[in-house]
Amino acid sequence: MGFIQELPDEKYDRKYGDIYLFKRLFGYIAKHDMKTFFKVLSWMIIQTGANIGIPFFIKFVITGVQNGVFNAVFYVEAAAVIVLYGMFWFAQYRALYNSAILTGEMLRRVRKDSFETLLRNDMKFYDENKSGKLVSRVTSDSDTISQMVQLTTSFMINIFVMLIVIIILFITDVRLAGITLAVVPILFGLGIGIRLFSRRTSKNWRKTIAILNANVAESISGIEVTKSFNQEKEAFERFKGINMRNYRAAYVRAWGMSIFFPIIETLFGVGTFLVLFYGGKITFQVGGLSVATLYFFILMLNRFFMPLLEITRFFNQFEAGLAAVERIFSLMDSKPSVVEDSNPLTVTDFSGKIDFSNMTFYYNPSEPLFKEFTLSIPAGQTVAIVGRTGAGKSTLVSLLARFYDVVDGSIIVDESDIRKFVIQEYRDQIGIVLQDNILFSGSIEENIRYGNLDATREEIELAAKNVYAWEFIQSLPNGMDTEVGEKGTKLSAGQKQLVAFARALLSDPKILILDEATAAIDAYTESLIQEALKVLLKDRTAIIIAHRLTTVENADRIIVIDDAQIQEEGTHAELMEKKGKYWQLFDMYFRHQSLEYVEQAAKLV
Repeated sequence: MGFIQELPDEKYDRKYGDIYLFKRLFGYIAKHDMKTFFKVLSWMIIQTGANIGIPFFIKFVITGVQNGVFNAVFYVEAAAVIVLYGMFWFAQYRALYNSAILTGEMLRRVRKDSFETLLRNDMKFYDENKSGKLVSRVTSDSDTISQMVQLTTSFMINIFVMLIVIIILFITDVRLAGITLAVVPILFGLGIGIRLFSRRTSKNWRKTIAILNANVAESISGIEVTKSFNQEKEAFERFKGINMRNYRAAYVRAWGMSIFFPIIETLFGVGTFLVLFYGGKITFQVGGLSVATLYFFILMLNRFFMPLLEITRFFNQFEAGLAAVERIFSLMDSKPSVVEDSNPLTVTDFSGKIDFSNMTFYYNPSEPLFKEFTLSIPAGQTVAIVGRTGAGKSTLVSLLARFYDVVDGSIIVDESDIRKFVIQEYRDQIGIVLQDNILFSGSIEENIRYGNLDATREEIELAAKNVYAWEFIQSLPNGMDTEVGEKGTKLSAGQKQLVAFARALLSDPKILILDEATAAIDAYTESLIQEALKVLLKDRTAIIIAHRLTTVENADRIIVIDDAQIQEEGTHAELMEKKGKYWQLFDMYFRHQSLEYVEQAAKLV
């Protein structure tokens, strides 16, 4: 199929064999809910037994009618047909009921484990994977994987039924059974063709779904930028292209199935006709088949062909399920590069002394960012880091928070390599406020409480007051219970920052990182924040990346970074006197924020 344009594998895709996927899938079931699985299997076996038993008693009834024997045995046999149909219905109902429980539990656990994997992974993983594609794996793919359990159980039962029925067919009449088996190799050949075709097209189709989800998620998150640049048409055209890609993948998949299945059903019909044609002839021969036996054979033939038809029909869903299983397990198998030490240190009596010791780090090996970088920050000192965009300021604090691990050298906190600490305990000692802080859907109180889930309402209010957020919170209709909306869209940029400050303060960290945290604050709010910072920074080690002059001026020490190396360091006054890199940056970024500049500008108005 040269017209199938297969999409390239994603970084965290793995190519697993079918046997491995089956083994792992049922290992997953065995680990969690084997009891329910056996209930499903048991009811399916009862259902199968009833289904196979029905033709036997129908044969007995027809024979009784032919011979004119209407004794008690005849009525028992007739009643048995009704009872078996009742058993078939009830067993099918119980099998479907327990299957729904099994697949529902399977879906819940798969999504739980998948989401746990997402939380466990580090920032490098998210740098290399679009959020929309990850969402697709946790939602769409995991939904399909639950269907695989039911499909696989049905597949096992159908194979079991086919084996039993073919034995019965041979016992009944070898000649007719031979005719039946004549079409089976062709059917299996087509089945293999369906499997190979469906595996390839289903995997491709699921990838286009992930791309589609990623595009929608990205478009919604960036809708403000799209509208501000009047690019709705371009965004729509891009979506149309991706949507068409998904349509074509689905079309190719459906096109193949529309060819395969009519051929298979035609072969079933041909096989049944040959049995009827030949069986009808020998029925009227001396020593041939009875009408009851021929009818019995036809009923059994349907019970042979129907499972075979279901197996071939299932290949389409089955391979889509296998593709989803593969994508889910590849996600679960992804390993974070930031891992906890095998014998980690417990964080106790943390002071916050920081040493970057001959540190080397890069995102891309061909483009090293930091090379043998060294910086020492005493406990309790406030350090402002300034430099042009791309100098490595944010990367430095990301390494300190251990979102990434250094390639060489080390980061030492309180005389211990941060890679030796229990990750969760270490990060509990670090508070981070970013320029674009994410608030979660919920109330203001819930978002501040995120800094310390055990905090009382009074402690949350105190944190809000200390960062001067209380004034705007009280002005809202519902105060602390005001819903902030997705990503805090119902609050202004300044209000979001104040909530983020309160959240960081509530966590009571020993090391505070402010990554351009006051860049979105208006002048009035900033004046309040500067007072709050005096409280925030007291007895804490602080690293501030700022574009605000007031924030930089008040720092104990200013570090000027360029090309991921320290170019200058000192106080504001010392660096201004040198008239070096900092002086240039001040003239470029900070001069217009100074009081003198504002007063001079006011005179010109």
